[in-house]
Amino acid sequence: MVLYGIAPCSNLGLKSVRRTSSRMRRYETIFILRPDSGDPQIKETIKRYEGIITAGSGEMIETEEWGSRELAYKIKGERRGFYVRLDYVSPGPVMNEVERNLRLSDAVLRYLSVLVDDDADVAKVREELEARNRRMAEARAAQEARMAQLAASREEKIEDAPEEIMAAATEELEPEGGGGRQSD
Repeated sequence: MVLYGIAPCSNLGLKSVRRTSSRMRRYETIFILRPDSGDPQIKETIKRYEGIITAGSGEMIETEEWGSRELAYKIKGERRGFYVRLDYVSPGPVMNEVERNLRLSDAVLRYLSVLVDDDADVAKVREELEARNRRMAEARAAQEARMAQLAASREEKIEDAPEEIMAAATEELEPEGGGGRQSD
């Protein structure tokens, strides 16, 4: 059997066929780092995995640091962990290399990689991300406007409150039937 005019036992032929058939897939990898790692070491670890992705002809879409959180149960004797989420587009072997490095690292407590899209378009993914960020910013601005409006209405009520309280207090002090002092 001949593939593209190259014998199947030829290493050169297999490599060239693999290169042309490699698809860009979108992956999401979440990993948990030891909490005792300092901030510079955490940043360095994240840069290391981003470097593995870009060196393997992948593209980083987004990196989110979720911060230190309490774990549901102890993992390697730790009750807390620093969560990091990597969203990237790359060929399959790059994700395998990222997981291999995560498995070998002592600083990593757990990791999980998920295939998000089997055939990803980087431009389309970035567009979707920008649209999501715009929607989130609009929602945040609307929420802040509502909070400011609520705070302003509370301030108005507080400023008006002494007059209302004084009116209610004078009504309670006046005797029934009307009016002020009675003269003898």
